[in-house]
Amino acid sequence: MPSLLYYALVIGVVLAVPAVLTLVIQYIVLGTLSHRNSCKQKLASSTKPSQNHRVYYAGFFHPYPNAGGGGERVLWTMIKAIQEKYPFIVSVIYSGDNIDRDALLGNVKAKFGLDINPNTVYIVELKWRSWVDHKYPRLTLMMQSIGSLMLAAEAIHQFVPDVFIDTVGYAFTYPLVNLLSSNIPIIAYTHYPTISSDMQTMVSSRESGFNNDPRIAASPTLTSLKSAYYRMLAHAYAFSGSFADMVMTNSSWTHGHIVKLFDLPRTTNVVYPPCDTAALAEFSLENRQKVIMSLAQFRPEKNHSLQVEAFAKFLKEHPRYKAPESKPKPALKDILHVLEGSKEAKLIEYPLLVMIGGARNIEDEARAESLRQLAKSLEVSSQVYVIVNAPWSQVQLWLKHSSIGIHTMRDEHFGINIVEMMAAGLLTIAHNSAGPKLDIISPAIGASENALPSESQAQAYLKAPEDKNFPVGMVATTADEFAQMIACAIGANDSVEKALRSAARIAATTKFSEAAFSMAFCRRFTPVVRWLDSQSHE
Repeated sequence: MPSLLYYALVIGVVLAVPAVLTLVIQYIVLGTLSHRNSCKQKLASSTKPSQNHRVYYAGFFHPYPNAGGGGERVLWTMIKAIQEKYPFIVSVIYSGDNIDRDALLGNVKAKFGLDINPNTVYIVELKWRSWVDHKYPRLTLMMQSIGSLMLAAEAIHQFVPDVFIDTVGYAFTYPLVNLLSSNIPIIAYTHYPTISSDMQTMVSSRESGFNNDPRIAASPTLTSLKSAYYRMLAHAYAFSGSFADMVMTNSSWTHGHIVKLFDLPRTTNVVYPPCDTAALAEFSLENRQKVIMSLAQFRPEKNHSLQVEAFAKFLKEHPRYKAPESKPKPALKDILHVLEGSKEAKLIEYPLLVMIGGARNIEDEARAESLRQLAKSLEVSSQVYVIVNAPWSQVQLWLKHSSIGIHTMRDEHFGINIVEMMAAGLLTIAHNSAGPKLDIISPAIGASENALPSESQAQAYLKAPEDKNFPVGMVATTADEFAQMIACAIGANDSVEKALRSAARIAATTKFSEAAFSMAFCRRFTPVVRWLDSQSHE
């Protein structure tokens, strides 16, 4: 019979295995103490934070800091807020964009108009971004989540921060950070849940979409398998998210999903993302050109093709707005010449659909080109422009002179670009779901025959703009509905048009701004700084 000592040894070995594995992982990822000190010395020699306080290092896990989208505006406005309130904190950006600090900050200035102090910014280059870039043919979410773990391991190996801030939504990295050091606070700014109940419902109801292949939707067996896979992924995502010490979400829709998944209601708050409303609100609401403007990265979920289809339907149903085939397509530089106010340039005669967006990679570039081909196949290419990676100065020019804004992503988590279009005074049409529906375009005009306010209602609003029930924009779901809303916007009389533009601007500038974001972020970040101070005094 085995002795009691034998059983004690067996139990001891079993209990020791997790601890040993933890030590092995820590050693592999963190490296030796000499390695960590070398990395910190290299960083310290490249930055110049304030010396009036102990220096802290905030690690921003954001592999695409140069992408130029709404998520990047959040990142850089967050860093700007930290620089202004906490000059002793160095922002360490884990980047896979292969761009040096000066060039990156120059792009931030050009795209967002933000002046970032280079003295408290340090770039850690990541070589393994392909782990999350790779387009896995199957099990994409799971593989990219595993890839984010690999990328986070590389990031922490190159520099161990005092606080880990995830501004992309890679929740699967949180247990790893916690495993490496329970003394590193984990802050998450979540734009969109990796897996949501809406996605699970789409699969279980066998509805095809950009994240549910039509072949799977058509098969009961494959649907059951994918539903089980999504349930497993949701449980893993919820477990990982529970390691966050503080969570900020960008909208009510995202907040609802994250609280349900992470089960952290006390430390999860809505912090609306920053929008450049102050500068945009200076634009005149009058004398707009016949331009329907879209502003969104060329990612598949943005569903730009729906815009082209809706525009084609609008032109088919209202042929007077269709440019004659004999009329040559104006060059983009000539259109910009018009917007810049050249006295020699003629006004835009026929409505144009102008899609402006950032391209992160060759796949995004290909999607932009496919939109040009779609416009050609629908015979509307002479009135459609696709502009990739335009500088912020040009984006502002379009915002200043366009008449209508359009955004077609279903379940858009928030929609910074929607707010920007509203602040600029555009008659904005967005998808009737998630953030735009719950937070931004509310109250809204829906797709109905008598959708627009009457002239008397418009004039009453212009006299007393405190009316909270006056619509601030339009919502639609299908190509037919978007086409109908375009027709409503173009056909609005002067009073109604001015009232709608004014209501949109007031809503955007009173609820969303860079100042409001910075204040809300610092309110939640300050307790973390105080905790770091308390740890340093022990």
